[in-house]
Order: sequence, then C-alpha cells, then structure tokens
Amino acid sequence: MEIEYKWDMADSQLAQSILSSEPVSKAIEVQREIRMEAIYYDTPARDVYAMHGGLRIRRENDTSVCCLKMSAESTEACKTRLEFEVVAQSIEEGLEKLPQAGAPQDVCERLLAGEPVPICSTAFTRHECALACAGFRAELAFDVGEMHRNGKTAPIHEIELEYVSGSEGSFHAFAAELEEQFTLIVQPLSKLARAMSL
Repeated sequence: MEIEYKWDMADSQLAQSILSSEPVSKAIEVQREIRMEAIYYDTPARDVYAMHGGLRIRRENDTSVCCLKMSAESTEACKTRLEFEVVAQSIEEGLEKLPQAGAPQDVCERLLAGEPVPICSTAFTRHECALACAGFRAELAFDVGEMHRNGKTAPIHEIELEYVSGSEGSFHAFAAELEEQFTLIVQPLSKLARAMSL
C-alpha cells in the first residue's frame, strides 16, 4: 500500500528551505539523487485507465523497475494506492513477474493479453531523503524534470512525502505541519494524469 502526499514546488529554493528546517533536518538519515526515466503503458482498450491505475517501466539510475498502481484514493494532498513493483527490463516481463509481488494474477494476465503500448513518459531527477521521525519512517523527495506526450512537453517540479512504516497518525500530522509551515500547494494529479492531459 502506498500512502503519499504530493505538493507543487514552484519556488526552486523551497527544497533547500525544507531540508534545512528543524523537523526535517534532524530526521534525515540518508540522502541520494536518482535519475528517473519512465514510460507509461496502457492497452488499446484502455484497461489500465478503466481501473484508475498506472502501469510503467522506470529506470532508476541503473535499475529497471516495473510498477502497477491500482485503486487510487485522494483526500486533499494525500493519496492511497495499491502498489506493486518488480525488477524487469520490459513491460511484458514485469506483468509476468508482478503476481509474485502480490499483484492480482487476473489483472496482470488481462493487461498482458491486451498488448500494452506506450502512452506517455517522464524524465526527472529525484533528490530523495530517508526520514526517521518520532514514531514513523518516511521518504521525502523533490522531483525536477519533464513529462512528454505526443510531442508535447510540460515541466515537473514537485515534492512527495511517502509513508514507509510506523504510526500513520504521526505521519499525517508531520505532513500537515510541513504543509502549513511552508504554505505548500497541493498537487492533486499524478505525473501520469498530468502527462495524459498534454
């Protein structure tokens, strides 16, 4: 299960301000930069869209990962989804392996039989921080790059805060504090949804 907050990052200095703030700076365990290049897929019959999901192959530095997201829910900045990931070099390999990671077998078989094709893509750099906070762990990420569809391009400038473990209540309280302290603007749409609107 993925539990995630997403905000816009219109100010290029915002990332550094957040990282140096007291509630965040004290919680940072590890920081790293990841170059991410993703291709999103759907079947010609739009099976992924119909289940309000997302299907992609994303290269994360030197690792290629297939991800299937399902059952998106949204409350303000927070989104909760079923998320399944496996290391795979192609969307076909990924759909064959995803049931081993808990993804529904029938869904993967249906998508594989539907012959998924690329529908859009993203390319961005992620500055990611692992946070160990009082009562919970989370990942805080700052994404900067572009999304592409049908020859059109739009920028990516966003902040993501994803729950990892521990108290969900403390995680949500931390997110609310962060949002208020920095007057963060909610980004209600996923990268996929925004790319598909191009």
